[in-house]
Amino acid sequence: MHTTRLKRVGGSVMLTVPPALLNALSLGTDNEVGMVIDNGRLIVEPHRRPQYSLAELLAQCDQNAEISAEEREWLDAPATGQKEI
Repeated sequence: MHTTRLKRVGGSVMLTVPPALLNALSLGTDNEVGMVIDNGRLIVEPHRRPQYSLAELLAQCDQNAEISAEEREWLDAPATGQKEI
């Protein structure tokens, strides 16, 4: 078990995490973590954004949905800038 001290930083309290634990969780400075209290224990765990495949994202789309007037205007607008696809 690793131990650490809580330290006052401005108006907050900081929990320092040893590098070995950060490495084990593939975490670093400015990574987001979640915290919860469970049976009197503070649990800190990585907050990972879900990763979606293109197929999963496309499965959420309605292929038969009507194109809005705003979308139609954007699609019909002339090309701008130096590049054209």
